[in-house]
Amino acid sequence: MITESLIKVRNVSFSYQSKQIYKNLTLDIPKGKITAILGPSGTGKTTILRLIGAQLTPNEGTIEFDGINVHKLSRGDLYKLRQRMSMLFQSGALFSDMTVFDNVAFPILEHTDLPKELVKDVVLMNLEAVGMRAAADLYPSELSGGMARRAALARSIALDPDLLMYDEPFVGQDPITKGVLVKLISDMNKSLGKTSIVVTHDVKEILEIAHYVYILAQGTVLGQGTPDEIVHSQDPRVIQFINGDFDGPYAFKLKGSHNYIEDL
Repeated sequence: MITESLIKVRNVSFSYQSKQIYKNLTLDIPKGKITAILGPSGTGKTTILRLIGAQLTPNEGTIEFDGINVHKLSRGDLYKLRQRMSMLFQSGALFSDMTVFDNVAFPILEHTDLPKELVKDVVLMNLEAVGMRAAADLYPSELSGGMARRAALARSIALDPDLLMYDEPFVGQDPITKGVLVKLISDMNKSLGKTSIVVTHDVKEILEIAHYVYILAQGTVLGQGTPDEIVHSQDPRVIQFINGDFDGPYAFKLKGSHNYIEDL
């Protein structure tokens, strides 16, 4: 049961190019916990992160961050509020012409007036936290996929945000790197007490560290609960998704040139 929420999504409906992504979506993101958002491809899991960050605006409903309606803020106030949020993009989104050090330093220099000596200490501390201090002088092109993801994680925590949002952090990673990232996300939560939202398809990995789970499908919440409640759900739709079963309430169809999941 969620007792205190950092984020409250209430009756949100959102459409994109005439396609309805969400309809009356309601969910809570508990403060200081790791919340997983799962669901079939194309259900708009990344879209919810963009709505929370006010990069997108819902057609209906409200989204509150720490009691603040993010879509009612002026541009200046939203800019300040976003300093309390951070996003780890699926691609890492590192600046290719900057070293790892400069990538991590960038948000600190952009948003604070800290002296350069202190900025250096903060950057190296964050790189140390993700095991990347020795790679400070390397460029993104010199990093493996896992190293780039860890460098991006160091940058995402540079401003000590209240909220960390992870967009498919494990995609394309080998099992060892995936395990390292899972541990890092868990350690960040335990040591820093950060609220985390993890959008992912990697069910096994995220159920090991998440405190609460939402499964989204067809624009609404298909299932929710603790990992234990999700694993032991009696809902055949949840069971099918968690187990990755081909046969079940959801059938994979081919319509024109687009694959989609259809509720039978």
